[in-house]
This record gives sequence, C-alpha cells and structure tokens, in this order.
Amino acid sequence: MKTLAVQFIPLSRMWGIIAILIAFVVFWTFFKKLQEPKQDVSQGPFSLQEKPQVAASDVTKKLLNSTNTGTLQAFVYPLQAQKTGTVTLCNPSGSANPGEPECSTGQYNLCQCVGNDCSKCAHSGYVNVLNISNVIRLELLASPDAGRPKAAGAQLVVRTTGMGSLVPSGAVGAQPIPKGQVVFEETIPLPNIPFQKWTFVTIAREGRRFDVYYNGEIVMSKRTQNVVDVRAAYGPITAGDPNLVGKMAFVESFSEKLTQPQIMANYKANSDTTGQPMISSPLNIFDYMPNCKDGGCITGPTMRPTSPLLDWQTQYA
Repeated sequence: MKTLAVQFIPLSRMWGIIAILIAFVVFWTFFKKLQEPKQDVSQGPFSLQEKPQVAASDVTKKLLNSTNTGTLQAFVYPLQAQKTGTVTLCNPSGSANPGEPECSTGQYNLCQCVGNDCSKCAHSGYVNVLNISNVIRLELLASPDAGRPKAAGAQLVVRTTGMGSLVPSGAVGAQPIPKGQVVFEETIPLPNIPFQKWTFVTIAREGRRFDVYYNGEIVMSKRTQNVVDVRAAYGPITAGDPNLVGKMAFVESFSEKLTQPQIMANYKANSDTTGQPMISSPLNIFDYMPNCKDGGCITGPTMRPTSPLLDWQTQYA
C-alpha cells in the first residue's frame, strides 16, 4: 500500500511568495493609474452671463497638444433665450458670402479669414457657450430666427488652416495675395441644447475628427475640411456671453480623446438621478435668474394702475 507524502512550504518561503504577490498588485494598480486619462476640473457653478474663465491656458495646451487629441466636458444650463427674435439675411446655395447662411439649409459655409482676423465670419444670432482660445467654439442660437427656420440650434466652430485661392488684398490697385496657407472658420451644425435643463456636453477631438456628446450619447461625428489651427493657441477657456442667462458647472478637460463608455461613466459619476451635476455648492433656482442691476429684466409698473388705459412700463412695451 502506497502512502502519500505531504510536503509543506517553509514559512519563510511562503511569506516571500505573499510579498511578491503584494508587490505585483501594487505595481499593477500604479500602472493602471498611469494609463487613466489625466484630467483638470473646474467645479463652479459659473454664471454664463458673466463670461467667466473656466480653465487656464495650461489646460488649453493639453487640449490643443502635439498629439492632436483632447476632450472637454461641462454641464450647461441655459436658462432663457433672448426675448426678441431676429431676421438674418441668407444666401442662395453656393454663395460665398461668409456672413450669411445658406437659405436652403440655414447653415454657414466655409469662411476664409483675412490673415488671422476672422471677425467677418461671425454668426448673427448665436452666442458663445464655450470658447477654447478662439480655436474651438460651441455656440447656441439665442433667439428664434424668422429668416432661418432650419437654423441649427447649436453649432461647433473650428479655426483651421489650409491652402487658399487668390484673395484680393483690399487696397485699390494692389496685387492679390498669392495662393498659400490661410486661416478658415468651419461650422458644424449640432442638435439643440435645451433651455432650462442641465445637459452634459462633451467635445472629443482626434486630429480633424470631432465627436460631440450630449449626456453621454453621441450627437455628431465629423471631420473638418482642413487641419485644426493650433499655432500658439494657448489662451484660457472662457464660457458664456452677456446675452446668455444660465449656469455652467463641472468643467473637465483631458489630453486624450475619451471613448463613449468613458464619457458615459463620467456623466453617471458626476450627476444625480435627475441629471443635475453633483457639486458641493448647493444650486438655487434664484442663482439662474439674470442680474438686473444694469437693466435687462422685465419690470412692473412704476405706479399702481388706476385706469385700464395706464401703460405698463416694460422693456418690451
């Protein structure tokens, strides 16, 4: 009859194996941490009407870096649009006028700047939501536009560089500027960003490819026609516009292009069950109301009406 010999591992050797396993776990955890996207956070909340700086220029460098990848996220709460509607002239299809959208689509065409001056490419009726050093901008249509029933409720504007055609210099009798590298503004239409509701907006970039997400769901993926212009574009990131009442909170930036699962995970981790950002400062509905110290708010009558014919004094009368 055979007997089984049981060999015990010496205690000193067992402790050595345990030490190796612990060291491996520590190393693996540290390695995974290194692999996670590096982030910068500005919690807020910020008033959009005050046009705040929500990130410094060093964050812009990470978003517009040499690897051509980056992600910017923020919770946006636009409270109200401008009360007075506008009418913007439009162009027939194929027109090159950069200051007016196409009549058929309500969208803007590729706009060639004058040197680095892109002021002629401004979009009437739109206000800034996020501005990354004037290279990447998120705009919101702040008022109804009777001239553009198909106008995009929001749009992404990207400054790019490419090869331009002959452009008049502007001086009478002067020679045209030779064909060469010029600056453009490209406009990409986006779905509406709803008013009076928190929306988690994500702009993810890899080279010329831009993906935009609302609440973790992709709403647009498109490449620009030309290369993104990142030459010395290291200014701060600003938000809002004096004509836009609302709030912004939890602005996050990453030097990598996040994937959809990562973006959805960030949305769920930073919002409550109602979709509001979970920040330490409590949010009050009165915080969203416009600042009336310089006017701009509806006011009541200057005295109690004594007759039905007495006019009510408001800015819309």
